[in-house]
Amino acid sequence: MRLRRKNFLGMFLLVSLLLSFFILEYNFAQQATQGEKEEIAQAKDNQEKIIPSPQNIKESTGIYVFVAWMWIAIFVLIYILRLKIREVDRLLKLRFLSAKKK
Repeated sequence: MRLRRKNFLGMFLLVSLLLSFFILEYNFAQQATQGEKEEIAQAKDNQEKIIPSPQNIKESTGIYVFVAWMWIAIFVLIYILRLKIREVDRLLKLRFLSAKKK
């Protein structure tokens, strides 16, 4: 009974997804008129170009410090993970975690 429900739900989702491609138009969510499109294009042309970069030496240094801090944090976490794995391997060799207890 459960298997039939899962199959039915999966088939229903698959069919509804496939039918949605045929029912909906290409520009379904974009219903702007030609005049609005021209206004949007003119507004984009009139905008000034923004260049993403630090504005002074303090921001530039802050970016480098943040990136260095992130890499250091990643290396520390990898080191801790390696120590955990070594400890579990050690316990496994001693058969401390075995299912058969005396």
